Amino acid sequence: MAYTSRLLNAIPGIRHAFLDVHETAAFPYAELAPVKLVHGNEVHHYQQPLPTRPHADAVFTAVAGQKVGVVTADCLPLLIASRDGRYVCSVHAGWQGLVSGIVDNSLACFRQQGVALADLVIAVGPHIHPCCYEVSAGFYQQLLDQPGGDRVARHRQRLFHSRSGPVSDPLKAAARGSDNLWFDLRAFAEAIFAEAGVAPASVEWLGSCTYCTRSRWAPTGAGPIFRRRRAFSIRGSCARPEARSR
Repeated sequence: MAYTSRLLNAIPGIRHAFLDVHETAAFPYAELAPVKLVHGNEVHHYQQPLPTRPHADAVFTAVAGQKVGVVTADCLPLLIASRDGRYVCSVHAGWQGLVSGIVDNSLACFRQQGVALADLVIAVGPHIHPCCYEVSAGFYQQLLDQPGGDRVARHRQRLFHSRSGPVSDPLKAAARGSDNLWFDLRAFAEAIFAEAGVAPASVEWLGSCTYCTRSRWAPTGAGPIFRRRRAFSIRGSCARPEARSR
């Protein structure tokens, strides 16, 4: 069953969904603005078809009727739209993209079109939660060494945990490695939204942990290609509110 966002559903002319692995298999890929995802910070501003796929991890457009979308496994899938329905952006954000600025660059595309942050809504689909995102202590240093690593240092206490949940919860385990930690991808994105000036009420978080619920998001025994899910959005004509998602 696809997830849809209450915030995006309220915008006339926008249709969207976060699809699971089974729905993704039947999705008409050819209808999307094509990009090659590379875990970077480039945003493709789609205006017309190109002869080759650009390397980008977000697609921004104002073209009516054009689908934009991203494929994710455990990374954050973001759908961003202006409240008037004129602009949409799909974003693939893993730790590399977050630290290097993929969210910042996506928000900048809206500002360049004169859209204030207060006039945006953001829906974030299913992704890996800190209950399952175990990393080595060296991962923290790896983040610090990236451009934008200063942001990680500022929010270290929010992003890294010694346990996957409260110590009082027996179902939440300690990290398996003696110096391992649990990484909170959502907290990282929330810190970026806050620094940019996006109000928490403008962001909607959907779905469960993709690693905990692999039967839905990644069938047991499947290879990487089958673990992928799709988030997509279509900017319809603002003069046709009947295209609104239900």
